[in-house]
Parts: sequence; structure tokens; C-alpha cells
Amino acid sequence: HHGDRHVMNLVLIAEDDPDIAALIAEGIADHLYVATQIVSNGALVPDAIVARRPALIVLDVSLPGLSGLDVFDLVRNDANYQGIPVLFLTASPERAAGAFASGGEQRVMAKRFDLDHLVTAVDEMLDGRAVETAA
Repeated sequence: HHGDRHVMNLVLIAEDDPDIAALIAEGIADHLYVATQIVSNGALVPDAIVARRPALIVLDVSLPGLSGLDVFDLVRNDANYQGIPVLFLTASPERAAGAFASGGEQRVMAKRFDLDHLVTAVDEMLDGRAVETAA
């Protein structure tokens, strides 16, 4: 709905707690020049990515439908979506950390996260991606 949406990066937020999802979306939108989209079910994430490729995915590990780790496996193994950085949110970061044997840019943030830290991480990940596309 912004006429210049082709220059506005999209951050896809996959989070089943509506309060947390809204908090993240507002925090990101307040501080960064990005659009946000929220999906509350892991099974909806691949469709959302197909509809509009996000610049970054904020992914809750414990989602209904497909878990965040299942979503990540699907996305990571699809050539079209390789290279989209993923910021995982999880109540048990040590469990998520074991899932990242492969390359790609991802970070794990424990719930209960500090919103400022999350926004900073998103900003850094988006920046890094812009620089690295030349590689």
C-alpha cells in the first residue's frame, strides 16, 4: 500500500502470540524503514515467502502448523529462498542453536527478548545482506 514498496524491505514475522508479534512489528516499523507482515502459523510461512520475498524472517521456533525449525529447513533447502537471513526467537535457545549446522545468516534470540536488541539485530542483518549481495 506504499507506492514505493519496491524499495521497502519486508520483514516477515512468524509468531503465534499476537501480542509479541504486534510488539515486534511495531518496534521494527518504528525504528527501521521496512514493511512488516505477520503470520501466526508455520505452515503459512512458505506461501508468504512465495507471495513476496522478505528481506528477513523473524521466526518463532515453537509455531503451530510447522515449527520454526521445519520452516527453516524448507526455506533453506529451496534455492529460491537461500540467503534470506533468519532471526530465531525461542524460549530454549540451546535447542535452536543445534539446528544451524549449515551456513547462511541466522541468529538466535531468547524470549523474553529486549525489543531494542531485536531491532538492532534486524537492522544489522538487513545491512549485512545489502553489503554481501555483491559477493
